[in-house]
Amino acid sequence: MTSDTWNDFVSLMQTDAQCSECWCLNHREPAGCPTGAAAQLKMQQLTAEKKVGGLLAYQNQKCVGWISIDPMCDLVGHDCQPSGKPNEWSIHCIFVRDGFRGQGVSTELIRAAIDFAKSNGAILISAFPIPSENRKRFPVNEAEFSGRFSSFSKLGFKPVGESSDFYQRMELD
Repeated sequence: MTSDTWNDFVSLMQTDAQCSECWCLNHREPAGCPTGAAAQLKMQQLTAEKKVGGLLAYQNQKCVGWISIDPMCDLVGHDCQPSGKPNEWSIHCIFVRDGFRGQGVSTELIRAAIDFAKSNGAILISAFPIPSENRKRFPVNEAEFSGRFSSFSKLGFKPVGESSDFYQRMELD
């Protein structure tokens, strides 16, 4: 995502109440980060400063998906602990517009994020999906923001450590 595609990102985020509250900022800022319009403004500023790693998915020139991919060391608000390994990146948010889910958009976004991270020096990529057995405990769209365990598994991510009540750390070397 760049300043040139900012309006596409806005149109996508505004399709979901949670997205338009968070603006994918909660992992980028310490606890107590802004929400709503203030979060949107901060995300726009970070985008203009090229401090946001993220990719947009398009179908028929319509923005239908988003994935955040950043160096783990840049995620000061990240609630998932870094591994401590050098050049670790993190996929920390995936969002696909209603009507486009179940069509492989998130898998393609993950593939593109892997390529993006590798081309920027990543040696390890972490993700934190909610395991299938825990998904029922969350509202449907909240359980989707971290991606599906099965999508990451298909692309070679392996579970690491114990599953928490919320997520299962997965890594791709």
